[in-house]
Parts: sequence; structure tokens; C-alpha cells
Amino acid sequence: MIGTGGIYKGGFTMMAIVPVAAAALTTKGATIATSQPAVWHFLGYPFEAAGMIAALFGCVAARFWIGAAQAVRQEHRWSLDMPVSAMALAVSATLIISQRPEPLGALMYGAGLGVLGEGIFKLAEAYLHKATTAFGLDDGEGKA
Repeated sequence: MIGTGGIYKGGFTMMAIVPVAAAALTTKGATIATSQPAVWHFLGYPFEAAGMIAALFGCVAARFWIGAAQAVRQEHRWSLDMPVSAMALAVSATLIISQRPEPLGALMYGAGLGVLGEGIFKLAEAYLHKATTAFGLDDGEGKA
């Protein structure tokens, strides 16, 4: 088949296969596969894996950076910083599950919540105070 001018004959034979293959693909309904993000589930809630990994990494990096920079935190790492870091990680994960941001936005959310740290508890306290006042459950004492 590949004698004198055989390359050309072989090439034309190969090119004859292309329309047959194209016709076979159209009858099967072939589609172009696109990549989809990995979706994980936690307690039935779906979220994108890349966003969650980015947020948790940002939060851990921010908490480590804050903890390493302050000598007082090094002394009380387990009693003070670990519960705050755990709460920052939990809030980061919850935010990612509820908002489903892109990975870069998730990284910024995680880092921001990691830097906020103890402020998460202050925000939660203010939220609860506002809720109890709205429902008339306030005991009449002003916020000190």
C-alpha cells in the first residue's frame, strides 16, 4: 500500500474514515464533555470542594499568622486560640456552604474570618442581643 505514491493513497484512505466516524458520532448524540467542579455534601448540603478547601486554608493560615505573631497567644495556644480558631473554621465552612463562592472569593472569606477571630463571638453576641430585644425577651438591663 505504501509503494510509490503510497503515502497519498494511504492518506486518502484514512481521510475516507473521517466522515464515517463523524456520522457514527452524530447518530449516538455525542457531546463535548466539559469539566464540572467537584461537589461534596455535608449533612445534605452541597458545596464546591475547591471553595471549601480554599476557605479553610485561608482561615487556618490567618489564624496561624496571628498566633505566631503574638507571644501571649503562644502561651495560651490550647486554652484560648484553639476554640477561637475552631469557631472561625466552622463559620468559614458554614459561609461557603450557604454562599457557594468561587475559590478566590472563598479564600478571601476564610482569611477574613480567620483574622476576625474573637470578633466572631462579639458579632454573635450583638446578634443575640438584637434578637432578644426584637422578641421582647430583653430583661430590661442595658448593654454594658
